[in-house]
Order: sequence, then C-alpha cells, then structure tokens
Amino acid sequence: MWGNLITGVLMNVAGRVIAALGLSFVSYVGINEIQAFLLSQVQEHIGGVPADALNLAYIAGIGVCLNWVFGTFSFVASLKAVSKLSAGIQRK
Repeated sequence: MWGNLITGVLMNVAGRVIAALGLSFVSYVGINEIQAFLLSQVQEHIGGVPADALNLAYIAGIGVCLNWVFGTFSFVASLKAVSKLSAGIQRK
C-alpha cells in the first residue's frame, strides 16, 4: 500500500519536473536560435556599410545600443524560460 502511494507521488512530481525542464529547454533553444539569426543578419548588413559611415555610427554609440538590445533579448528569454520552469513545477 505505502509502496504504491510513494511511487505514485514520486512519479507525479518527477513527471512534472521533467515536463517543465523539457518545455523550458525547448523555449530557450528556440529563442536562442532566433537571436543567433538576428545577430547574423545585423552583422551581414553592417558589413555592407561603408567604413566611414560605420565609424561614425560606432562613435554615435550604435555598438552599445546593439549590445543593450541583444542583452535585453537574452535576459527576457532566460526569465521566461525560468518562469515556465517554476510554473510547471508548482502546478498541483
């Protein structure tokens, strides 16, 4: 009797943890792929800009701006993945 009860509880909790980890992993990998694609597109299009214009853009702070944008994108993706993980574990 106790064995069935303990097995049922552990399988339920373990199943929820595994499902939450899987969902978080898939979300994180998908968003990471999107970010890599966007970064490659930005690098490709910056390569077509003349050197003088690119230097002026760097002086104006375009590099810092791009770092903020991609850093924010990574932070939000990580935050959403962790919140999905915690929501999946806390469900009853």
